[in-house]
Amino acid sequence: MARESQSWLAMQRQVCKQALTDMWRRPLGNVLTLAVLTVALTLPTCFYIAAKNISLVSQAWQNPTQLTVYLASGTGDREARQLLERVSGWQEVAQTDYISPQQGLEEFRNHAGFAKALSLLDENPLPAVLVIKPAAQWQTSEAAAGLADKLRAQAGVDDVRLDSDWLQRLEAIKQLSVTLAMLMAGLMLLAVFLIVGNTLRLQLQNQKEAVQVMKLVGATNTYILRPFLYTGAWYGLLASALALVLTTLVCLMIESAVDKLALLYGSDFHLTGLAWDEGLLLLMLSSLLGVLAARLSAGRHLKEIEPI
Repeated sequence: MARESQSWLAMQRQVCKQALTDMWRRPLGNVLTLAVLTVALTLPTCFYIAAKNISLVSQAWQNPTQLTVYLASGTGDREARQLLERVSGWQEVAQTDYISPQQGLEEFRNHAGFAKALSLLDENPLPAVLVIKPAAQWQTSEAAAGLADKLRAQAGVDDVRLDSDWLQRLEAIKQLSVTLAMLMAGLMLLAVFLIVGNTLRLQLQNQKEAVQVMKLVGATNTYILRPFLYTGAWYGLLASALALVLTTLVCLMIESAVDKLALLYGSDFHLTGLAWDEGLLLLMLSSLLGVLAARLSAGRHLKEIEPI
């Protein structure tokens, strides 16, 4: 039994090596095929990296940073500061800031184009504002919403805004990127399947006479198909390896641009590429697709070839 297993493994290694050797006997056609497969695998990989990094950004900013409390019109500075002192003592609150109507008006004056418009007003229309940062344990969306309801119930509070609109937009962008990545991955993997299958079918058609001779001397379809299965696996493996290299180059090219964008937002975010297990999954999936394409396309065509 052990000797038979060793003999079977030796035969598989020989066929695998011979399939790779036969590929390089037709370098031009195979290089073009590998180039097309590489691009087809690089596109969904880049979309996946984009979706992955957007998800990382979303996770880093998934919690609301502050609540803005607008006080009722006519609330005096004394009442506002009393409310500020009372709210500062809550366990849900980590930090509070008070912006008086005069301070808010000055901030508007500092913006280009607002000074002349504000000079036409007879009185200051801006309310007093409290800016509240929740404590760490109250940074979840549900807890922050509960804190906002508690603030609305306070006397003198006109409205409370939870700064989460931009988080919802970011979440929508993340969902869109994930959907696009999945869609592109499905379409491109289907393209890889069709390209490999059609290439091997044409190779089998070109070797039709040799296949007929092999069948005349008693070769089975499984025996004849085996080299095509390994060729399909080599197509998938080599194309995915080249796609990993090309994807790495793309990441290196845009890394500096991403760093500059993150710096403008005061973030230390850095572009994250594929992890080793994700790269390994791409290699395995592409190889499997090559084998399946060979099995379905070349195998079906092989059954139609009969010895004369």
